[in-house]
Amino acid sequence: MSNLEESIVLITSASDNSRKADVVGTGFAFYREDNYTYLLTCAHVVEDVGGKENVLVNDIPAEVLAIGDVKNFDLAVLGVENLNVELFCLTSLSAAENLKFRTAGHFLYGEEKKILLETVEGTLGKKGFARKNHQTVAVWKLLINEGDRLRKGYSGAPVVDLETGGVLGIATDMEKDGREGLAISVEALEKIWPQMPPVISDVIFDYHKLSRLLSEGKWFEANEETARCMLKVARRDKEGTLRVEDIEKFPCGDLRTIDELWVKYSHGKFGFSVQKKIYQSLGGTKEYDEKVYRSFGDKVGWRQGGKWLYDDELTFRLDTHFVGHLPKLPNRTYSWRPSMYTIIRVMYYNRMELTRPAVVFFSRAETCRV
Repeated sequence: MSNLEESIVLITSASDNSRKADVVGTGFAFYREDNYTYLLTCAHVVEDVGGKENVLVNDIPAEVLAIGDVKNFDLAVLGVENLNVELFCLTSLSAAENLKFRTAGHFLYGEEKKILLETVEGTLGKKGFARKNHQTVAVWKLLINEGDRLRKGYSGAPVVDLETGGVLGIATDMEKDGREGLAISVEALEKIWPQMPPVISDVIFDYHKLSRLLSEGKWFEANEETARCMLKVARRDKEGTLRVEDIEKFPCGDLRTIDELWVKYSHGKFGFSVQKKIYQSLGGTKEYDEKVYRSFGDKVGWRQGGKWLYDDELTFRLDTHFVGHLPKLPNRTYSWRPSMYTIIRVMYYNRMELTRPAVVFFSRAETCRV
């Protein structure tokens, strides 16, 4: 899961109207292309700060790319240049009742109206639906843990699944002095933005199957599911391979979510972050070094007796003495050349490992702060 407090953005008004100076809202980033970041907040937050022309995100002027109806699909998409915050992974679910969640939002405190940020936790309650014309989107009750409460200013905050780290919905309303609230599903995104680019619509992904497999200790199946998820996120599921350029652009939010699930259920033994630390401790960089990579293979158990193992020779158990042994994307997942779309099972430099994509992968993990 991302560092929630550091990933949340503050939404305020650029208006000279003194009443707007006391309005704060919350938002979060979910996609980035070059230096342009896409964020989500509530439609009523945009309205409260004075409309589309007055939205500031961390004091940076924002563009309102799409906006829903406050009474129905209370969601807005913002675009900001040169915003350096971590991205959240969006999760699409049909059933989420009783899931534990965490959220964080801004609020004004005291007579001086200091802007504070605070995290609260709770459980998703009963599922309902927001309706507009013939379209419906799931909404959930937010049942806040005793001692915590939502506050005015939390609107637009991400409702983060404690199990997967993915964003289930966006906080839109509160009642009972903040002890309860309402969240709308991220699926509302496609309702308010029908022209949404496919590359953005594909970021909405469900990691609950991977989470379940890992929690049940089904390491082989989880390894395969990891490959399937990554191919789907990279929009390479039809081709069945990841190219170097796909790895270099792999969404950081998804990479962190996958890694955190592996680390969590292996008690710190498996995960991309674990592998990256081992690789770097051996002197590994983004430049491929034959000696270093062989040492890495020996260390994590992908290479034994001086030979690289086939995928089916790996140990898909937690009791292996090799730290960082999993996950290992099957060799068929990597494509050496950008133009190669077929499943690869070849010897490269006499080993069953496509080294350059793997090394690029560790470089991407470093960029994403995994």
